[in-house]
Amino acid sequence: MHYFEYASKDTTLYEASQSRNTGLDEIIEIRKDMNADATVVNVSRALIKFDLTYISQSIESGLIPSGSQTKFHLNLYDANSTQLHISQTLYGYPVSQSWDMGSGKSDSNPQIGDGVTWRWKDNSDSLTYWASITGSGGTWYSGSGYEATQSFTHEPDDLRMDVSDIVWKWYHGTVPNEGFMLKRSGSVGNNNTSVEEGDTVRYGNFSFFSRDTHTVYQPKLEVVWDDS
Repeated sequence: MHYFEYASKDTTLYEASQSRNTGLDEIIEIRKDMNADATVVNVSRALIKFDLTYISQSIESGLIPSGSQTKFHLNLYDANSTQLHISQTLYGYPVSQSWDMGSGKSDSNPQIGDGVTWRWKDNSDSLTYWASITGSGGTWYSGSGYEATQSFTHEPDDLRMDVSDIVWKWYHGTVPNEGFMLKRSGSVGNNNTSVEEGDTVRYGNFSFFSRDTHTVYQPKLEVVWDDS
């Protein structure tokens, strides 16, 4: 059986525009932009959250099995990704702090700062920093069971990432459900030249339809189980 839950909120965090909220953009992006001699590198990361109330209730009632045979997949649909490197990997992590989506767009003029940005995690009335040690760009849990991956080779493609370990941690209350952080490898500040966010390789730009798309390709959390 399959059940699909649509995203409750999503946005993109842009390092180059650290105070710009893009909560209502129709596209979410995982970008890597560099100048001609690769001395300036700016990346973006995507946030996406799903309401797990119905899924949790269905597990409690037995409609969805609670065992390892039940898998969860994050589905995002390609929206004309550009200049992608021949081989690379995207990573998904559980976000470790709450955040507000906001009502900005990347082309809003003046820019709107009523929600999460690279620098802030909530609206402009409170302006609470992401509680990170250096830089910003969000915070997330990592380590065994807190990381999901999907590799891409040759062509732009839809994303179907197995996020079962993370969702089960949310269900069991191991960590709170604050959504997924999607990004290339690297840490806050992306100043490590041995990782994809910090090196000088041009990996290109992933674009996926967001919850605000006017198409049928909204992000989905897919639940899969065998009911035979």
